[in-house]
Amino acid sequence: MDRFNLESSDYRLIFESLPGLYLILLPNLHIAAASEAYLNTTKTKREEIMGRGVFEVFPDNPSDPDATGVSNLRDSLELVLKDRAPNTMAVQKYDVQLPESQGGGFEVRYWSVVNIPVLDKKGEVCYIINRVEEVTEFMRLKNMGNEQDKLTNDLRNLTASMETEIYQRAQEIQTSNKKLIRLNDELTQREEEIRQVYKRLFDMDQLKSQFFANVSHELRTPLTLIIGPTRTLLKQNSMDVSQRYLLETIERNSYTLLKHVNDLLDVSKLEAGKMTLNYSSVNLSRLVQNIAAHFDSVAKERNIEFELNMPESCPAQVDAPKIERVVLNLISNAFKFTPDSGKIQCSLNLSGTSVWISIGDSGSGVPVSQRELIFEKFRQGEEGDSRSFGGTGLGLSIAKDFVTLHLGSIQVYDSPLGGALFKVQLPLGAPEQVAESNWASNEENQFALVSTINEFKEIELKDPGKSNSFSGKPKILIVEDNPEMRRYIFDTLSSEFHLIIANDGKQGLEKTIREKPNLIITDVMMPNMSGDQMVREIRQLPEFANTSIIFLSAKSDQNFRIKLLQEGAQDYLIKPFTPEELIVRVNNLITLQKTIERLESTNKDMESFSYSVSHDLRAPIRWIQGFVNILMEDFGPALDPEAFRLLQTIDKNTTLMSNLIQDLLSFHRVTKFEMKARTVDMENMVKEVVDAVLINYPKISYSIEIGKLPNTICDRAAIKQVWVNLISNAIKYSSTRDQPCVKITSKDEGEFYTYTVKDNGVGFDKKYANKLFKVFQRLHLQEEFEGTGVGLAIVDRIVQRHGGQVFAEGEVNLGSTFSFTLPKFVNNEAS
Repeated sequence: MDRFNLESSDYRLIFESLPGLYLILLPNLHIAAASEAYLNTTKTKREEIMGRGVFEVFPDNPSDPDATGVSNLRDSLELVLKDRAPNTMAVQKYDVQLPESQGGGFEVRYWSVVNIPVLDKKGEVCYIINRVEEVTEFMRLKNMGNEQDKLTNDLRNLTASMETEIYQRAQEIQTSNKKLIRLNDELTQREEEIRQVYKRLFDMDQLKSQFFANVSHELRTPLTLIIGPTRTLLKQNSMDVSQRYLLETIERNSYTLLKHVNDLLDVSKLEAGKMTLNYSSVNLSRLVQNIAAHFDSVAKERNIEFELNMPESCPAQVDAPKIERVVLNLISNAFKFTPDSGKIQCSLNLSGTSVWISIGDSGSGVPVSQRELIFEKFRQGEEGDSRSFGGTGLGLSIAKDFVTLHLGSIQVYDSPLGGALFKVQLPLGAPEQVAESNWASNEENQFALVSTINEFKEIELKDPGKSNSFSGKPKILIVEDNPEMRRYIFDTLSSEFHLIIANDGKQGLEKTIREKPNLIITDVMMPNMSGDQMVREIRQLPEFANTSIIFLSAKSDQNFRIKLLQEGAQDYLIKPFTPEELIVRVNNLITLQKTIERLESTNKDMESFSYSVSHDLRAPIRWIQGFVNILMEDFGPALDPEAFRLLQTIDKNTTLMSNLIQDLLSFHRVTKFEMKARTVDMENMVKEVVDAVLINYPKISYSIEIGKLPNTICDRAAIKQVWVNLISNAIKYSSTRDQPCVKITSKDEGEFYTYTVKDNGVGFDKKYANKLFKVFQRLHLQEEFEGTGVGLAIVDRIVQRHGGQVFAEGEVNLGSTFSFTLPKFVNNEAS
């Protein structure tokens, strides 16, 4: 039999008649043969496809952007050529192009394909058999089943979703209830915190008032012993001109000192509610004229036109000495701020049941922003170290308090003369019937008047300058990019606060710097600059380090909230929120901020008092000491014994006042000094202190025992002051013993070292142990043991600054033991 080949008509007839779908490809992927079944299924004709490339005949459907038939078939055929092995393809979507007679276009088809290589004798691929099976109907049925399954699953998922949503809603309600409970707890906690702060503020106010009263009393006692002997000496006819001048200088400075002390005492009485009114019937015109007459010489010296406009008589029922002080302080204030060749007008006008006292000047005036502040204690037209005028800054504050006690009012306006105009309104009658009485100015007012007139002889005027603006309502900046939310917040807060608006973080930062708000409310997500970025920028500016900030955000993520709080926010409110919740949170922060400011103001009051003590009290004392020394050295032998004794009394009490003031300044400084901690050799320090103190007692033989004293970290200068005060006391109060003995020891208490100073001196009643470390608490007379009653208070402050405590034990005539503790931070290596 003849051998068959592809050219054999019989072989071709058999191949083309096979029921399967076959396509024969050459290695170049051109079509070499196709079965009739293949042509019918693919809608092609033999004569049109023979010799053409397979992908030219069967392209991808151009309307199907996701078609992958060509690329997948090409990959399979290339693998067959490379590996010379059959390759079975996954079911493929390969659309068939319809002939024009059937409308053209493509019809969706799915195929199962196997590509089989035919190798020649050399093992090379000479043909590829592309055997396919159409599975379009199978895939259609499968997809229909998938769609049915999908519908079933969708229904099942919808049911589960509804169940989940119902559960979640229930959980959200439960969470909201918990949130409300937590919010109530937070509000209760904030209220308790504010109550505690208020209590602390009240206690500090009480302590401040008591402190002023104590200081005034302690200063008035030696001051009286200076003024009394001085006036007695001035009455003697034996004084020559130079002696009298020196004594008059002492007297003038004593009056100045007394005026300041009296101001402080009046303030303490007013704050304690102990100031009362003693009404009498007076002629206010005469009262004002008497005060004004003392300023005639000042007006003449400075070429100031001082004009009085008032009726001849103005009967009124007032506390005359207090109204004298009001008029004196206001006229004095006008002369302070009126330049030479200026003008001052003082008028008195009746209006119904009231009388108006007006004092205007041509000075620098009072800026609107200062018109409330100048009536506060220790406030002056100028602030800082460069102020032009001395004084305690209490004059206008006392004037307002005295007027208020009379149920009157005092205000400051722009004067027609160009400066300030102070107007005082007083009722003409007393609240109840007052008996007719003769009125005469009291001695304290005469002292104050003389002191005031003396001050103008050396005064130098300067421009008081400007200060920051003052606003009645707290200023709040709202930073929010959503207009509706901005309006919502604005409407919620507008009735109680002064509001400023910013549309994004960048604008918020600019307005913060310019407007200096009391509180900032800001969104987080905003264009240009986010809220958290804005807050970071604000917190880098020192002046806004304590500005309260509330974040508003739809983000409820706990970690994000904690992050914002750590970066400087005081509160975080999640949207949506109620107006009541926002108002409560804002009011809490504003109230807390005001309270903190009042605490800071109280501390500043104390600092202002220290300044007054330093500059307004020490200066006249130095004058007194200087002139007393001159009198004693130059004229002592010529004075009679009684006069010399009086000078010695003045000198002794002046020295006492100087020491007292120095100790007071030291007492205030110990609360502000910067701690410079290092390891200190305690034994060497104590030995140095003992040697220095014993110099003051050269005629007494002391037994001083110094035990082993461990070193510790502390501020060397401050702790040395502690040792000086404690050892000085021990040596002083044992100096009357036949064999005075002082023992200095220590004890290791674990985390602390305890250092002890024990003496065999006069001791004290143990019931007073807790009072010894307070200012002015002395248990012995000045004649017995000198001292100011401040030293142990300084010890207590310094030790507390170091984190330690002080203790006192004693018995009368059996000695005292004073101990203090310091934290043990390092080993005992010497510094």
